[in-house]
Amino acid sequence: MTDAALLSVLDGVDPLSAVADEPAIGAVDVAQLAAVDGAEEQLVAVAGDAQAPAARRYAAAEALLEGTFDGWRSSPAAAASVAAALAAAMRSDTSHNRWGLPGQFAGRLGEELLSLPSGVEDALLPLLDDASPLMIEGSEAATIATDAGYRISDLAAYLLRLHRGLPADAAADVAKRDRANAALARELGT
Repeated sequence: MTDAALLSVLDGVDPLSAVADEPAIGAVDVAQLAAVDGAEEQLVAVAGDAQAPAARRYAAAEALLEGTFDGWRSSPAAAASVAAALAAAMRSDTSHNRWGLPGQFAGRLGEELLSLPSGVEDALLPLLDDASPLMIEGSEAATIATDAGYRISDLAAYLLRLHRGLPADAAADVAKRDRANAALARELGT
């Protein structure tokens, strides 16, 4: 059972509106979470709870990434739970700069996701069909994203290609990207 104090801290954070270059959960919140008995296991459980709100799962994943919790990284199931929470958050995030820009860079959370020892591909594969536009801030990056019409599917494909060590260019033409993304999905077995 998840501790009410832990849920209170997670639900008091608004990770989907955090500044793009900063963690969504602050040091004070992480310290409060660490003080809860069995916090690491509970945070992993929240991150892996597909029925929980995306913001709560995202806050739990960020707390695990930002805190001194380290046992979860050696557990394939726990790392997969964090990967799933991060990918779910990508769908509803208000700034995709923290995730990356296809063909250009992997952002802070894109790098964090790629660093996980397991669950990365399973988490990103469902996003290959998401045609929601990327929300990119900043003049040059926003212009690139808007001109190319980048979508969450393109970002997921870009991160999957980086993860696989494949060429990670993102064609400016939407139809070409769709064909490349479909080929990647077939290659990865969806």
